[in-house]
Amino acid sequence: MREIRLSPLGRHLSLAEIRGIVHPVAQRIGARILTIDEPDAARNFVAVMLDEPQPWATPRRIYLLYSLDYDAWAAVMPREFRHASDPGIEWPPLGWTHLYEPEFLDHEGLIAAMADFHGIEMWSSYDLSMAVPGDFPQRSPNDVAYWQPRRLGDALFNWWD
Repeated sequence: MREIRLSPLGRHLSLAEIRGIVHPVAQRIGARILTIDEPDAARNFVAVMLDEPQPWATPRRIYLLYSLDYDAWAAVMPREFRHASDPGIEWPPLGWTHLYEPEFLDHEGLIAAMADFHGIEMWSSYDLSMAVPGDFPQRSPNDVAYWQPRRLGDALFNWWD
């Protein structure tokens, strides 16, 4: 598994740098950026909502996540929402709680574009689905014990306040 490193406090990408990263990546896969949602008091990640066209289907909403605490990138899909055309689903849903415990994706187009344009290695769904290791680095030493995340991805991209 990859090494997990805690980013030094205050040493993470700015919103402008994130925009500069995601725009050419979205363009490469033919997706539109719908929103770039900043972290808040509880969430440690930036969520970039992409509208990705699908051959012979309606576009799907996927997200690129960037963890400020771990300088980590992942592609996800909300677990309970699949497509914008699903009956009874208003996109984007109000709030961002639909990204709680998301489905981690291995999106070949995003993986290739992030590496080609920026030299960024995205986390794989396999690694993000593993259990949180005992030596997981934390800002607060009791976060993992208190919140008890099931997967490594839930710890890297977290909602802890």
